[in-house]
Amino acid sequence: MSSWSRRLIAVCGASALAFAATAASAKEVSIAAISGYFAQGFGVSIVNGLKKAEKDLGVKVKLIDTGNRALDYEEQFNNVGKSGEYDLVFVMGWELVDALQKAAAAYPNTKFVFIDGVLDSKQIVYANFAQNQGSFLAGALAALMAEKGSAIEGLGDGKAVGFVGGRDIPVIRDFLGGYEAGAKAAAPDIRVDSVFAGTFDDPAKGSELTMALYGQGSDIVYNVAGPTGEGVLQASAAADKFSIGVDVDQCDVAPGHVMASMLKRGDVAVYNLVKDVVDGKTIEPGSTHTYDLKSGGVELLLCPKVEDKIPAEVKAKVEALKAEVVDGKIMVPTVK
Repeated sequence: MSSWSRRLIAVCGASALAFAATAASAKEVSIAAISGYFAQGFGVSIVNGLKKAEKDLGVKVKLIDTGNRALDYEEQFNNVGKSGEYDLVFVMGWELVDALQKAAAAYPNTKFVFIDGVLDSKQIVYANFAQNQGSFLAGALAALMAEKGSAIEGLGDGKAVGFVGGRDIPVIRDFLGGYEAGAKAAAPDIRVDSVFAGTFDDPAKGSELTMALYGQGSDIVYNVAGPTGEGVLQASAAADKFSIGVDVDQCDVAPGHVMASMLKRGDVAVYNLVKDVVDGKTIEPGSTHTYDLKSGGVELLLCPKVEDKIPAEVKAKVEALKAEVVDGKIMVPTVK
C-alpha cells in the first residue's frame, strides 16, 4: 500500500471518528422546558423548535407542564436543578420568574434559559425577541390601512388603531412602543388607543375591550394578550372589523378578519441554542441572545384571506420601513 493511500485511510478514519463523536455527544445532550403554556400560542412555537431539535440533532427533550398552582413551581424547578442531567432548561412564563431566580441561584451548574424577557440575574441565559421591531411593522400596516378608511371594505373613517395587551409588564409595553412608533412613522395623524386586560387568561375580557376600541373608532386592533387575545380576534369577526394576531400564525382564528400576525419565532430561538450546545459552543450565564427582524426572529405575516384587500402601495411602504429597520436607519424604541 502506498504512503498516499495510508494517509487517505487515516484521514477518512479520523473524519469518521470525529463524526461519530459528534453524533454520540448530540445524543447525550438533554434539554428540559418548563411552562404552563405549551399547548397554546407562543408555547406551541417553542415546542415545535424543541421537536425539530429532537429530530434533527438527536437530543433528548423533556417538557414539564407547571399547571397553575404557584405552590408547585419551586418544587418543579428544584427537581430539575438538583438532578443535574439537563444541559439547558428553557423557561417560559412571567409567573415562574420568582421560582426560576431561586433555582438559578441554588443550582449554578444548571443553565436556565428564560424565554421572552431579560431579568436582573446574571446566572440565567436569556432568549429575547425584538418584538418592538415586529410590532413596528404591525403598527405601520394598521395605520396605513386605517388612513385609507372607508375606501377599503370593512374599514371606517375613525383614523384610529387599537391595542389590547395582557398584563401591564415591560415585555408588553415593548410591543406597544413599537406599534405606536410604526403607526406614527407610517401615518403621523393616526390615533393609537391602547388598553390592558390585566390578565392573559380571559378571552371574554379581551372581546369586551376590543369592542370598546371599535366603538371609539379603531377598525384594526392588535392582540398582545395571550389566551385573552383569542377574544380580541373573535371580536373582530363579530364586529366585522379587523385584528392583528401575535406570536404565531393566528390567521385562521377569525378567517377574513385577522389582517396579519406578528410572529415571534420561539422555534428558531430554542433550536439555535440547542444546536449551539450540540456544536460544543459555550452559552454564558447572563448572556442575552436577541432574535430580530434581520435574523428572522420576528416577522409580519400577511393573512392570505385578507391580503387582497391590502393595496400594493401599503405593502410596498411596509417593506420599505422594514428595510430601514434592518439597515439601522430606523431605531425602534424599546422598553427594557
